[in-house]
Amino acid sequence: MKGKYKYLLRMQLYNLFGVNRLIHSRDKQEKQRSAIVGALGLTVIAILVVYTTKFSNSMALAGLSEALPTLMVVVCSLATLTLTFVKSTGVLIGLKDYDMVMSMPVSTISIVTSRITMLYLINLIIGFIAMLPSSIIYVVYEHPPIFSYLFLVGALFLTPIIPMIISLSLGVLIVAVSSHSRHKNVFSLVLSTAAVLMIVLASAKTQSMDATQITNLGVAMAEAVNKFYPPAILFTNALLHTDWAGFVIFATVSLLPGIAFITIVSHYYKRLNTAVFSHYAKKEYKMGTLKSSSPFMALYKKELRRLSSCTIYALNSCIGIVLLFVVALGAAFFMPPALRQQIETMGIMSIIQNIMPIALAVFVTMTSTTAASLSLEGKNRWIMCSAPTQARTVYNSKIAVNLTVILPVLYVSAIFIRIAIPCSLMQTILLFIIPTVYTFFISVLGVYLNIKFPKYDWTSEYYAVKGGAISVLATVGGGMASSLTPLYLCIIFPHYQMMIMFGITCLILLATLAIYLKVCRTQLYV
Repeated sequence: MKGKYKYLLRMQLYNLFGVNRLIHSRDKQEKQRSAIVGALGLTVIAILVVYTTKFSNSMALAGLSEALPTLMVVVCSLATLTLTFVKSTGVLIGLKDYDMVMSMPVSTISIVTSRITMLYLINLIIGFIAMLPSSIIYVVYEHPPIFSYLFLVGALFLTPIIPMIISLSLGVLIVAVSSHSRHKNVFSLVLSTAAVLMIVLASAKTQSMDATQITNLGVAMAEAVNKFYPPAILFTNALLHTDWAGFVIFATVSLLPGIAFITIVSHYYKRLNTAVFSHYAKKEYKMGTLKSSSPFMALYKKELRRLSSCTIYALNSCIGIVLLFVVALGAAFFMPPALRQQIETMGIMSIIQNIMPIALAVFVTMTSTTAASLSLEGKNRWIMCSAPTQARTVYNSKIAVNLTVILPVLYVSAIFIRIAIPCSLMQTILLFIIPTVYTFFISVLGVYLNIKFPKYDWTSEYYAVKGGAISVLATVGGGMASSLTPLYLCIIFPHYQMMIMFGITCLILLATLAIYLKVCRTQLYV
């Protein structure tokens, strides 16, 4: 089993990071794309490490260095919990290469273990980003005993396991429940979206502390964190009091759920995948009239069906606009009066009123169904290329789906924001216009980058949507940079907010038109 597990894990890692293609491909553009992905990944990691280091150093200077490792355990756990759930469905169950893998002389426990190990290694990178800088600053400021170093290193490797298993268990449970429904894809999407929202709301509640807790020293802050995340209690006691028994219990509590999960899922692995790939037919079939539509409408309906049938595609592409709706709904009907009064007392209400259009644009730039729409054609892309229609019609159908996803939710959310925050007529108009411009921008940018960096040779939708897909990373990264930059400038230069927003919006509109014209001149295949 050990040798087969190693080969399966190596194959997963090669497929995830594109190492195999980079080694054996003779295409220079392919190697350039891999270099771009590597450079972007290292840049993002460097930015996160710098941000975490600054945050940890600020806490240490405020006298909260004692709480740093414990707090970072929670931050790492919340990040792992959310990110693992978003990508769990397409990595463990419902793989397109399921038949090929199961035909190999390997056991199901080797398959499950190799895929979970791959997820663990990805989450380990997240854990190192969240915990390593804070741990180093903790050592510099606190000078703990030598055994504490072992506890810190152990926590780096053990912390991602529990939240990862919780997310995977939720994903498997959703698959098991939805597989009994005739409309299992839609049912799975609804359950998955609800689970992500519950995780986000729980995360927000976990991180909420009152003013007295924030002003207390490290021990009080650690106690507040431990109240919401029991495993952190064991780690805190081990670190502060050199409690070996507590650390052993912490390690056991982290490892046992992983072993139990692998054992249970391996036992039901074939049954779960069979349920995912099975199809339900209606009890009665009646021949109806044949309906026809224009090429654009036919392609548009096809794109909508793909979005609703692929859970990981819809979840990753649409979660930004869903979060915007939740935030807007909460601001309109559940904002505490004390918070509103505090904002007005601090005199920042006018700033919030002015920057709100750009703030909505940030959520919009997180939503792009077009960034992976071409890649998801996969081995069936020849149908798209041979369709008796212009390439522009195909691109327009994919852009229209993203507009359909964003614009109705955006306008409803803008109305809720307007209810929550009083705005002038001009501010209200900008609240609708600026995010709308960004909606067209992110839709067109996604198509353009997916044309430049397609990923057709995937074995799971996960690899087309998330696993090293340059178009998705570049679209979301470029879109958020285009919205976060003016947001930052508006906060830094409050007297020039209107000028900044008008200028950036005009540039984004011109960029959208230029990119769209270039997309329309591009053929589906060259």
